[in-house]
Amino acid sequence: MLYFILFLLLTYILIIFKRLKKYKYNQTKDYIYNFKNHISQNVLIQNNRLQIQTNNKDTLILELKLKISITSYFFKPYIEIDNIKHYFEYGSSGKRYINISYINQGLIKENNCSFSKKELKLYTFKNTITQDSQSLIVAPHADDAELSSFGLYSWLKDVNIVTITAGENGVCNYCDIYKDLSQATLKKGKLRAFDAITTPLLGGVQLQNSLALGYFGGQLINMRKKPMQEFTSHIKDITSLKEFRHIAHSKFKLAKDVTCSYTNLKEDLKILLLEIKPKYIITPHPTIDSHPDHKESTYLIIELLLELELNSTLLLYTNHLTTSELYPHGAIGSSIDLPPNFKDLLFDSIYSFQLNQNLQKDKFFAIESMHDLRDSLIQLSLKRAWKLTIKLLKSKIISKDKSYFRRAVRANELFFVISHKETLKKILLEKQ
Repeated sequence: MLYFILFLLLTYILIIFKRLKKYKYNQTKDYIYNFKNHISQNVLIQNNRLQIQTNNKDTLILELKLKISITSYFFKPYIEIDNIKHYFEYGSSGKRYINISYINQGLIKENNCSFSKKELKLYTFKNTITQDSQSLIVAPHADDAELSSFGLYSWLKDVNIVTITAGENGVCNYCDIYKDLSQATLKKGKLRAFDAITTPLLGGVQLQNSLALGYFGGQLINMRKKPMQEFTSHIKDITSLKEFRHIAHSKFKLAKDVTCSYTNLKEDLKILLLEIKPKYIITPHPTIDSHPDHKESTYLIIELLLELELNSTLLLYTNHLTTSELYPHGAIGSSIDLPPNFKDLLFDSIYSFQLNQNLQKDKFFAIESMHDLRDSLIQLSLKRAWKLTIKLLKSKIISKDKSYFRRAVRANELFFVISHKETLKKILLEKQ
């Protein structure tokens, strides 16, 4: 019996070690955000309720200081405010920034963590985003628009979505069906292009407002270096964009038959920006999103905005946080809070769009409609089902769940806002 208990104890210690190792950063450090240009107010807690004044602001960010808690190494630490959960890393401590834009009664509960009740600050933001705001969503790949902003684009009345790449490269999703890699890749790209223009229908976006430009995945950084050169896919024998480019149905007059070059991509986006003249552009944050296609997409958008002298405001998201692919922490339905960040991050404001439970369910089904985000082949064999079961068990035990459903179906969608041209110029200077 004693040996069995020791075995369980050692097993759990190993699990704790694995959980902490997965972060790849020190989870006891303060998150760093520069709010020097933003007014803060001190916050009091009375009778387990936050006492705050919102002053008609749309986004509220609460700064708190987590204390070290032994139980947070064993169980998921989170704070619950008005029934919305805010999760932190296992064994975390230090400054954290949580979104409480939804706050009503302010009833607060601590679970497997504690924080200093004397070190609470509230930062408030007022954005002018209205339902009829002319908007453009830039999705480097099919699914990026849904993961980042399905709730927001379902609410907007005048929105266009452009998916830049076919996303055909990467994991060979359909190699169990097609023994030939080129065939499997071609099917993957065609399905993703189809999803890119049809899934937005679930959010009320008209078909003519969704475009798939079809440029090859993983090539944007190479295209930038050699803008006049014509590129092919990373996968052998795939050289034409015709299978992936879906623009004929749209209201925009783009060239139907183009080659994969940076010059052509730039011309496509230039035409869209000049025709739409969007008030808001929803696109990845090039500093904190780790995917090269995401970075390059936004850098090009910024360059064009400055070149064309358009006064669009950027709402920047991340689907692949540089610091950790596990962000945001916690379970489906919980809050997306400010990500782990340990150096200055450029932004002018912060915007949180709240999703009620019905909209969260709609977002779940929108993500599920993406072929690339579900295991479409699980019914082929017991072996695949068994592998998936083991994978899910491991992810739950050591909390290494990278599922987009967990990460994206949340109580809110979070964006860093850039409205000043000087900030845009600084981002380009950072890149250099």
